[in-house]
Amino acid sequence: MPPYLKIYDGTTDPDDHVTHYVTAVKDNDLAKGQVSSILLKKFGETLTGGALTWYSQLPAHSIETFEEMDDKFVTAHAKAKKAEARVNDIFAIKQPPGEGLRNFLARFNRVRMTLPNLLEGMTVASFQNGLNRNGSRATRKLLSQLMKYPPTTWDKIYNAYCAEVRADEDDLNGPTH
Repeated sequence: MPPYLKIYDGTTDPDDHVTHYVTAVKDNDLAKGQVSSILLKKFGETLTGGALTWYSQLPAHSIETFEEMDDKFVTAHAKAKKAEARVNDIFAIKQPPGEGLRNFLARFNRVRMTLPNLLEGMTVASFQNGLNRNGSRATRKLLSQLMKYPPTTWDKIYNAYCAEVRADEDDLNGPTH
């Protein structure tokens, strides 16, 4: 596969991946009769993560044409297309009472990574908005730091977490009285 072809992990638009894949294969100076066969045989090499798991669980010889593969692939990964379009959903992520800062940060970051077109300002605002103001001491300490030095990028939020909280998070997440 061409090095510029992105490997698909199941988190973005599957139609977009198929379009890029077909274009890459057709750009390889293959005879017209070879294209369909190559498309079908090499498709698995462009997958990773959940998409590769889905592909590996297909019964052997259950798909005869690339058009059939395309249809099954897009149907199986349609949820990713829907998720990609809902950038504003990141504002719905809230830290519930009792959830540690480390877990919230990891959960928030997982969702953030599925939204590649998310504007930096939206990321910053939604993270700060999602923090529980009455949460653990670690959460309150991070909020205080973010209010004192307002971040403009996700990296600044993560650096504040690392510098101000992570080192002593275990102590800070103890019971509050």
